[in-house]
Amino acid sequence: MSKRTALNEEDVCSAIRDRVLEQRLAPGTKLTEESLCSIFGVGRTTVRRAFLLLTRDNIIELEKNKGAVVASPTPEDARQVFEARRVLEQAMLEKATANINGDDIKRLRDHLRDEEEALRQADIARWIRLTGRFHILLAQLSGNALMCKFLEQLVFQTSLIIALYGRTGTAPNCKGGDHERLVDALEDGDTKTAGEILTHHLTTIESQLVFKARSSEQDLHTIFATAND
Repeated sequence: MSKRTALNEEDVCSAIRDRVLEQRLAPGTKLTEESLCSIFGVGRTTVRRAFLLLTRDNIIELEKNKGAVVASPTPEDARQVFEARRVLEQAMLEKATANINGDDIKRLRDHLRDEEEALRQADIARWIRLTGRFHILLAQLSGNALMCKFLEQLVFQTSLIIALYGRTGTAPNCKGGDHERLVDALEDGDTKTAGEILTHHLTTIESQLVFKARSSEQDLHTIFATAND
């Protein structure tokens, strides 16, 4: 792996967030300072600063005598996350419909093509990350930065929930067809249909969860193999 010399705590955070969004970094995984220093070519101070930023987003937890671990949402956390997403995304969708223009639709269509390309290439990790990012991109069209930041945190929490409680052998993630139909409705200015698609979309994902946690033993060097490329 090639190494860069200018990595900072935001770079480390970004890499960890991406692996969480891709569901490659499982809840309960221990993040050792030594391993991350080696992986990213940074000092312990940089890693510790990254940890503080990630705790703010509820992505990791700092446990006494154990250090940093990837957060493990409870079943009740999962219920609340999906409830919050349905309410928040519906409100943001209504604002987005009022503000959306042709350039916004093009940006959403381009993102959908990226999702399709990832699937064609069987790059499932990238596809999962892109399907999560779609919701963040859509939220940005609302023009409310605070709501968008909160939704971004909820999207990361959703990835942790799916990694922990998703059914083995299935992928309870966003389905591309739902995203395409949602964009179609937005382009038509049909807020009601867009809202119905979004609510059904999130409820379907939640319904596929099985609340039986899986093992979190992982090798950090393998997970971050391309972190500095």
